[in-house]
Amino acid sequence: MTKEEYLDLYERSLRGECSADELTRLQQYEDDFCFSDNSSDDDILKERIRQRIDTSIAREEKVKRLFPWKAAAAAAAVLLMAVSGFFYFNRGLRHSPVLAAKKPGTTQRQGIQPASNKAVLILADGTEIALNDRATGQLAAQGNTTINKSDSGQLSYQLATNAPTETTPLYNTLAIPRGGQYSLTLPDGSRIWLNAASRLRYPTRFTGKDRTVELEGEAYFEIAQNKQQPFIVKVKGMQVQVLGTHFNVMAYTDEATVNTTLLEGKVKLQNDRQEAVVLQPGQEGVFSGSKGFKVVKADIEQAMSWKNGYFIFNDEDLTSIMRKISRWYNVDIEYSSDNKKLSYAGSISRFTNVTEVLNMLALTGTVQFKINGEKIRVIN
Repeated sequence: MTKEEYLDLYERSLRGECSADELTRLQQYEDDFCFSDNSSDDDILKERIRQRIDTSIAREEKVKRLFPWKAAAAAAAVLLMAVSGFFYFNRGLRHSPVLAAKKPGTTQRQGIQPASNKAVLILADGTEIALNDRATGQLAAQGNTTINKSDSGQLSYQLATNAPTETTPLYNTLAIPRGGQYSLTLPDGSRIWLNAASRLRYPTRFTGKDRTVELEGEAYFEIAQNKQQPFIVKVKGMQVQVLGTHFNVMAYTDEATVNTTLLEGKVKLQNDRQEAVVLQPGQEGVFSGSKGFKVVKADIEQAMSWKNGYFIFNDEDLTSIMRKISRWYNVDIEYSSDNKKLSYAGSISRFTNVTEVLNMLALTGTVQFKINGEKIRVIN
């Protein structure tokens, strides 16, 4: 099999267009990606890569319009381009290595699957309910509030009609493990989508002057409007205050910043030192602890990509990408190189097998991976 035949066959496999015989041929092709010192192939290889990227991006634009959670059916993968790799090409070094396209540097293991609807609901008395193991219908009662699981797997809270107000609020926690995701509707009608490795603590009924929840990880909020009870999200030394709006908050403990992206309405961000900024739609507030707030133009597509079923990387460094992969696929990451500053751009469905995601990165020729059980070793 020639290099060109391999690339064509590999891209067809990602689109689900290969026959069983072709898939067998693909799996039996044992060569690895490597660097070649033959600089005479430089322009040809660069042009070939650019053409493949352009074609893949055009194909991807047709898929992005699909209903977000049906992305698994589309499973369209876009060829990832290593931004640093193109810088490498363009620096004009005397012995710049050139990609010789053969096979992505991943192992044979195919068993690590993408995340699915799974979560643990922790009731006020500490009782834990594994939601993915429970049937639909009523799960529990907390005071005058019933907790239900719908046919689509969504959690919802419903207040009893004309029920008296509880004097002491009851708090629940929805914990999403690595390799999971979940959504819920709060008693006020607000809807929240939680990403992998996230936790949300909230009262089962909003009775005070505000509606306060506590987030660790990442969540997208669509808040029911109530001017008499502003909605407050507390995260990592700051809070987001809203009246009724749509926004995303990324506040993982292993990330250096808290990023709040506003899609609709208006939100106020305030830290423990009472420093505050107000966001308008299309803006992102970046909170860096002691450095305070910075307001930048939001990349809405990238911020919402996790909810819409995609990984989207825009000049994103390798370690940041691997943290996302770790959370979504419930794997541990190890590095066999100190070179972690490579940056990548591209997108791929989050509902593909982890091997396909790693293959897309490996196709750039700048990095390879080895899967051992639930661990991924990064080699570059």
